[in-house]
Formats: sequence, C-alpha cells, structure tokens
Amino acid sequence: MSIDNLQYVVGEVKSGEVATIRFFGRITSESTARFNEEFDYLENTVRPSCIRVLINSEGGSVLYGMSTYATIQNSTIDTECVIEGMAASMASILWAAGRRSLMRDYGILMIHNPMLPGDETEQPSDMVRAFTRQIETIYRKRFGLKVEHVRAIMQGEAGKDGTYFDAMAAVKAGIIPSEHVLHTSKQLVERVHNDMTGITDATAIQELMSRVAAENKHFIPAAPTLIQTNQPRMSEEKTISVEYGAVVASLGMEDSTGVKDVMARITELMGVEARLRQVQQSLTDAQTVLAGKEAAIQNLQKDLTGVTDRLQKYEKQEADQKAAAIESFLQKAADEGKIEPVTIPSWVEMAQTNFTLVQSTIDSIPAREKISQQIAADPANVQAATAAIRGAEERMAEEVESVVGKDFAFGKLK
Repeated sequence: MSIDNLQYVVGEVKSGEVATIRFFGRITSESTARFNEEFDYLENTVRPSCIRVLINSEGGSVLYGMSTYATIQNSTIDTECVIEGMAASMASILWAAGRRSLMRDYGILMIHNPMLPGDETEQPSDMVRAFTRQIETIYRKRFGLKVEHVRAIMQGEAGKDGTYFDAMAAVKAGIIPSEHVLHTSKQLVERVHNDMTGITDATAIQELMSRVAAENKHFIPAAPTLIQTNQPRMSEEKTISVEYGAVVASLGMEDSTGVKDVMARITELMGVEARLRQVQQSLTDAQTVLAGKEAAIQNLQKDLTGVTDRLQKYEKQEADQKAAAIESFLQKAADEGKIEPVTIPSWVEMAQTNFTLVQSTIDSIPAREKISQQIAADPANVQAATAAIRGAEERMAEEVESVVGKDFAFGKLK
C-alpha cells in the first residue's frame, strides 16, 4: 500500500509520532476491510507512537465490526479512540477497542442489543444471543461495569432501543472518567444540542456530527495523546484478549485459532442461519400448500360421497323400473297365451340379463285364441252350454232308466 492511496488516514504520518485515522460512516464489509488495511499499514510500516482513531458512525454489521475491533484492540502500538461525533450501536464497540476511550463534550454514545435485519421474532436466535453475550463482555471488561448495569444500558427503557449518552451522562454512568471528556467551545456544544433537537434518525445524527467534526480542529494537538493520564488496557494479555477468548470459546474453537479462521467460522454460521430461515420459510410454505391440498381432498371426498349416494339412488330407481317393465311385459305375454304363466320366473331371469333378446323372442310368438274365455264372456254361449249339459244329462238318465228300470230293475235294452 502506498501512502498516496490512504483514504482513512488523516494528514501526514511519521514514525514515532501520533498518527490519526478516521472511521466515519456505516460499518460494512468494504469500510472495515479498508480501515483494517490502513490501520495495519500504520502499525507495521509507519510505526507511529500512537494511533488515534476518530469515530463518527451510526454502526452497522456486528460481524465485520468485530474484525475492526480485533484490529484495534490487538494492536502492538498505543491506541486511543475518540468519539468525534457519534458512536452508535457497533461503533460503540470500536470506540471501546482502544487503550483509551475518549469523547468530545458534544459527542453522542449509543449502546443497545444487537439484532438481525428483518428478524422480528419475539425470541432472539442463537447467533444474536451469542453476539449479545460477546458485547456484554466487552462493555463489562472494558469499562469495569457490572453485568446487570451493562444489560440495563443495552436493553434501554421501555419502548426505546438501547440508551443514548452525551459526554456528561457517560461520565455519570461510570463508562468513562471525567478527564476523558475533551472540551470544546461552549458555543459549539450549544449549537450541537440545538441542532440535535427533534432528530431521532441515526443516519441524520451521524451526518450532523460529520459536519461538526469537520469544523472542529481540536483533534490535532501537538501532545502525543489527547490526555496525559495512562489508562491501563482492561485485557493485559498480549496473546489473546478476554473478549476474543470468549468469542473463540463460544464457537467451540481452540484458543490458538487465528482471527481469520474465527471470522470465517462466524461468517459460515451466519450463512447457515440464513439458510435455516429460508428452509423454515420453505417448510412453512409447503405446510400451507399441503394443508390446502388436504382441504381440497376432503372436499372432493365429500363431493364423491354425495355423487355416490345419488348414483346408488338412480341405479335402484332404474333397476326398479326395469323390473316393473319386465314383469308387465311377461304378464302381458302370458295373458296373450304366448308363454305359460308357470314359466314367467324363468323368463324374468333371462330378461334381467338381456331384455332386448327376450322381448324380440316373445314378440315373434303369435298370440293363441282363448275360446273358453270367449264363451265364458258371452251370456248366450253360457246359456246354450248350460242347456246342452242339461239335455245330455236327461238323455243319459232316460237311457239308464230304460236299462235298469225306474226302480233300478233290469229291463231289455232297446
């Protein structure tokens, strides 16, 4: 990297002198990568006596911000971080990375719980809970606060997102000592407070602070540090910090694991969680579709049951009509003398199998005349038949009487 290509480094930098670098704007993969690269250049190539980090950021990605936190916190060169405008959300973690954390008297500090974009569930995910514990540890160890105090600050009052502090409020909360407040003109402080009235959007606040920081020239003093007192680093280990160790342990990795491997693991876990949410959403969608199909199947089954009932009624009605038609046809055939009445059951069985054939067969049989019925139906014929029968009886009696006699005495036949 050439000194002519530096974007975040402020002014001329020399070995053995204070070097200033800015982190202004949102914390993203691009901004953290560029900042880390320039910070490493100062630390390993320029070798200044102190690296001063000026912060004015509304925050951003916890994942990428932790890489910058580790870069500053593990520096072999003295560091101090200054809230030049606002350090909100993840930017407050960057501010806590220096051996000394300072803020302008018009500065704003905002601390809250981490969250995943678009995640509005009541219970935070395992990843969010891990980051929350990590950040709690940083605040607690860095500023010597009790865990209950840190959690209350991160949670904020009811209906609010975290807690905002001006410089005096940060001192009162025990976050920084009063000597870590960098005083500017009274007019500038009043102007910032007036301009801040009614502004609640973090981006708007950050833009306001950018303008104020650009106008304020007090951040380039001749002194090697902005304060002369030495504040010990909360984590004295040079090999691995408490916070870094907590992150490594929460990931189930060895203490000797490098930063790149840890970041790669975190990135992998975030990717897995994102895919898990996608799979869960797909499962929810599939269950919804399945439920709809099951409802449709149930409706079809109801419709099928209704159709089956109606079909059975129709088939029964049709069978009854067919049986009645067969019975009527065969009875007529018997009445016409085409078939014998005793054969009707046999004809019925055949007609149920093939009524058309039975019908055509019986229609081809000629009807037989029923003389006895004609005689019986005619009164004259009935009288004549009765008379004939009586005459025959009388003649028979005369013949018998002539043979056996009136008193049954045998006589001669004539």
